Amino acid sequence: MQRLASLLAWLLLFAVALLTRALRFGLVLTPSGVRFPHGADELYHLRRIWFTVVNFPASLSFDRYMNHPEGAPPIWPPLFDWSIAAVARALVGPEDQHAVEVVAAFAPPVIGAFAVLAAAWLGRRTFSPAAGWLTGLWLALLPAHVFYGMLGEVDHHVAVGLFGTVLVACAMRLAGPLRPGGGPSGALVTGAAAAASLLLWPGSLLQVLVLQTALVLQLLLTRQQASARARALGLAQMHALATLLLLPFCAGKSWDQLGSISPLVLSTFQPLWLGAGAAALGGVALLWSRQALGASRLRRLASALGLGALGLALAWLALPGLAEALAGAVGWFEADPFLGEISELQPLLYVEGPFDVTLAHDQFSYLFWLYPFAALGLALYALQSRRAELWPLLAWSAAFCAATLFQQRFTDASAAGFALVLAPAAVLGVRAARERLRVPRAACAGIVLLLTLLALGPYAPAYRDDLEVSLAARRGARLHFDAEVRHRLVLERAGSWLKQNTPATAGYLDAAARPEFGVLSAWGHGHLLRYYAERPLVEDNFGPWGGTHGFERARAYYASGDEEEAYRIAAELGARYVVAAPQGSGQSWPRRGSLALRLALRQDRAGTLTFGDGGANALSRHRLVFVADDADLARGGEPPWTLGIYEIVPGARVVGLAPGARVVTFELLLPLPGRNPLRYQASASVDAAGRYEIRLPHFGTAGYVVQADSQVGALTLAEADVLLGRDVVGPSFAPRAGLPTPP
Repeated sequence: MQRLASLLAWLLLFAVALLTRALRFGLVLTPSGVRFPHGADELYHLRRIWFTVVNFPASLSFDRYMNHPEGAPPIWPPLFDWSIAAVARALVGPEDQHAVEVVAAFAPPVIGAFAVLAAAWLGRRTFSPAAGWLTGLWLALLPAHVFYGMLGEVDHHVAVGLFGTVLVACAMRLAGPLRPGGGPSGALVTGAAAAASLLLWPGSLLQVLVLQTALVLQLLLTRQQASARARALGLAQMHALATLLLLPFCAGKSWDQLGSISPLVLSTFQPLWLGAGAAALGGVALLWSRQALGASRLRRLASALGLGALGLALAWLALPGLAEALAGAVGWFEADPFLGEISELQPLLYVEGPFDVTLAHDQFSYLFWLYPFAALGLALYALQSRRAELWPLLAWSAAFCAATLFQQRFTDASAAGFALVLAPAAVLGVRAARERLRVPRAACAGIVLLLTLLALGPYAPAYRDDLEVSLAARRGARLHFDAEVRHRLVLERAGSWLKQNTPATAGYLDAAARPEFGVLSAWGHGHLLRYYAERPLVEDNFGPWGGTHGFERARAYYASGDEEEAYRIAAELGARYVVAAPQGSGQSWPRRGSLALRLALRQDRAGTLTFGDGGANALSRHRLVFVADDADLARGGEPPWTLGIYEIVPGARVVGLAPGARVVTFELLLPLPGRNPLRYQASASVDAAGRYEIRLPHFGTAGYVVQADSQVGALTLAEADVLLGRDVVGPSFAPRAGLPTPP
């Protein structure tokens, strides 16, 4: 009976965690399909998942739909996407992409719920049942943890939190008491967990590094020679297994931008780092078997430092790129003109200005300020009780709570560490108060309940609102979206238009095929446009990490003040279409005179659209083919956000005669479905011989109205004229009276 009650309690905790993360079901599982919360990284994960489902068990290791025309390897390791794809393939098969999207959308809440169970189990095993249940309850409802596990939030961060919790649990076992007559427990399982974490995300090396540091410090502080040697051998085994597991995925891998030895991506660095650790720890164990080097802690420390320094010097000499790679890794934490634009890389206490605590309270509750005291109290408890296995947990929790203050992307790990320190500290504190002050059990329970309300109470309205909005969306009620969401919906329309109205490109699900052309867009729109359009992108959300060539040339294209120069860049890139949003390339705000500003569509409150400079500076190589905005989604009075899709074309070269005129103007009404026609205007100067020449990018059955002074003519261009850059004879105008006829 007790076992059944325990099972039901675990199932209830899992259900609470799962439901909390699925409250926005109405916004994700919509009648028109699955809509992912941010429309950014999730959609590249979806691309890889769908690729693997169709080509199972292959993984997309080189993507020609990135960094067009060169292509690039995705910077994320394959484990997260491949695992979801394997489950989707087993559950729904490769025939239904929508069904695969549904499976992928549910993966984050399921993984997040398992992460809650893992943390609760760890708290229960390490401290007490009360500490475990409180850890699980807080983590199940803590927004910092819920965020990465929300329905549709298909990103590896939710799994990073789960794997980090498992890794620290393994490391705690490794740091625990030695087996009778043997070494530490859990060496091999810790090595396997470390390798799995790195295959999930290269940034997990930070978690591995923190735990390595804690375990090595414990090793150096071990009093007895035999125990120290046994722990060194255990750590060597852990590092050796992790090295062997990583080698097939890392050995010989090189990156154009980062080289073959970089901790920022899966490369030779990871097995080299762990292999060197295995060799050093094995060497230390051998040295410490000798009385002269292992008899005292001081001698063991000196011999370990000497061996470590020798190994580092040899590595420095043997690997010329090592210093540069390590310097690049340190730069991961430095301010960067590009990375600084990404919200998850912002400091936790810097939202609208220095020391803005709004986000800290929203993510971690008002108990955020109690964490340092809880960590200190738990450290004192570890010292007093001589529980060495607590130090990896405390080191991991403190390191990532501190890292989250610097960059929000570490919230996935810090949320679990926050709950695993705060909840046990609360239980231990209440227990100590009860024993020393003889506080009644009911009062202790009340204190814990109060802490829980302080931690979780402020979020109840937000969770209620999520549920109400989801139910309203399912009923078909009109919802008012934030500007960011509206912009994403406009981009989805643009992507769908590209898929349906442009020539299909080869290789979307065949990594060996080369696509025929690419698409230019702002870097932050790349993942979304590629997924919905199924067309290659020159730059995308990976920024320079997804290929420096495309990233830099896209910047040059949008920033160019000369359309002919931009046309040459587009030809070099094999780009046929450009999605023109107000931010241009997205790398910096467009400057006056740049092509980005000339391509941007401007719409006033009356709905009148304009683009380009008109006149002699009218666009001649870019044919506007599609317009989308959020006018139907915006609240009344808000100016619409508008983007256009242009086809990059040679343009028809029109030549004609207009003696006596100074300028010949061309005007064409561009029909736009569901809105008023857009007026395209251009002009050409007439030279001394009475000749004019102009390049025009648009065609239409209505034809151009051509005017020279008071004379009016007409010009009709065929699509082939524009697409092939043909020479076309334009209308010629009679000379004004009294002027000689040009030869």
